[in-house]
Amino acid sequence: MQSAESTDNAAAPEQQAAPEQQAAPEQVSVDPNDVNAKTLTQLNTLMEESLQIYELEDQKTNVIDDLHNALQVITQFLSFSTDVNPVIFNLPQDATVTMLPNLKLVIKLVNGKTETKKFTDYPPEVITAIVEYVTPQLLELIQKQKSYLTEKITFLRTATKQLSTLSQLKENLPSIVPMDE
Repeated sequence: MQSAESTDNAAAPEQQAAPEQQAAPEQVSVDPNDVNAKTLTQLNTLMEESLQIYELEDQKTNVIDDLHNALQVITQFLSFSTDVNPVIFNLPQDATVTMLPNLKLVIKLVNGKTETKKFTDYPPEVITAIVEYVTPQLLELIQKQKSYLTEKITFLRTATKQLSTLSQLKENLPSIVPMDE
């Protein structure tokens, strides 16, 4: 007579999974709500980052405008024009670029073609290169202008002093009264 225990043992090997089937990872069902939540989170991040880029672009425009206005005050007051290296604009070395006092850039190519562009039309890296290139030139022009003005003012002060001395002498001279004959 077989016991219930032996019947259970006989059924047990059939109910157990083969070892190769047990090693396979269990497939996890993907919850579509989780995928949507992840995508929505990414979209929110995308929107936030895009807004920050927009704000930075706006700041960039404001900073470039402020730089333009500040530099233009100097160049217009002193009526300075400066040469700019054409390589900054990816132009051939034989081209000429002149920054006018109003900060417009006159670009002349060897073939005779001439173009005028605004300082603010360029991206920040070009504007930075322009400022780095022209600043030493502007400083030199300012120093020359300062030296010139100092020399002229010194001359005018000296001339005024001499003329003032002559004027004082005239006032101190005795008046000559015509005599009646």
